[in-house]
Amino acid sequence: MSIRIITDSSADLTPADAQRLGIEVVSMSIQFGDRSYLDGVDLDKAQFYQLLAEGKDSPSTAQPTPADFLKPMEAVRSTGDEAVVITLSSVLSGTYQSALIAKDMCAYGPVYVVDSLSATAGVQIMVEYACKLREQGITAQEISERVAALKDRIRIFAVIDTLEYLRRGGRLSSLQAGLGTVTKLKPVISVREGAVMVVGKAFGTAAATKQLLKFLSEHPIDNSFPAFALYSDDKSRVDEFLPKLQEVEALPQDLRFCSIGPTIGTHIGPGAVGMAYVEQ
Repeated sequence: MSIRIITDSSADLTPADAQRLGIEVVSMSIQFGDRSYLDGVDLDKAQFYQLLAEGKDSPSTAQPTPADFLKPMEAVRSTGDEAVVITLSSVLSGTYQSALIAKDMCAYGPVYVVDSLSATAGVQIMVEYACKLREQGITAQEISERVAALKDRIRIFAVIDTLEYLRRGGRLSSLQAGLGTVTKLKPVISVREGAVMVVGKAFGTAAATKQLLKFLSEHPIDNSFPAFALYSDDKSRVDEFLPKLQEVEALPQDLRFCSIGPTIGTHIGPGAVGMAYVEQ
């Protein structure tokens, strides 16, 4: 009997990393106009940001259906294995609910579904932690419990270029009047209790980056876990950001890079840079 780890494409795992870790990924759907794509299957990150830049259609995302999750769950049942399913935040998407419905449809006990209350590399951290625990021979139930306990310490902070994409997606409707029309204002966002929130704002990227560094110092990184430098379409923004992390002695020991994929990129747009990590 083995333990399978299942997640959705919002985790922004590269195909190589998913294969290396032995992860099964259920794809989200991305809609541009009348054309629908499967995240990571027939639409990669570069293609997504190219379509976004062309601006012909505003993209929308759709959660996987219960049937999408049922297929790998039934495969688990057929082999007598166990599974831990880690999904995108239930506050941001119905993906977690789809997974729960699939679990009920499968009617197989050793399938454990965890709501990450996170997104992008925050989910990826939890997935990698689950894989590490699996290697230690821990049961699927205990893995799910330990992963669920970790989610309160996952932190995501990022500077984004504009609130326009969050406004379009209805993620920050309460802030539209105050911030959405101020084009020079650079917001600092965070994922808290599963939701995307604006936690700071400044005029210009440099000032917003200072605020980002302040949040990182107030919520220090636990170096026993990997940390991810996040970017949407332009990795050079990360290259400019890393020396600033070093200056404030906040450069993680195990630093990795994560390009934010279509699921979250739809709502934050191009030009984002930030960090995802576990707080001490």
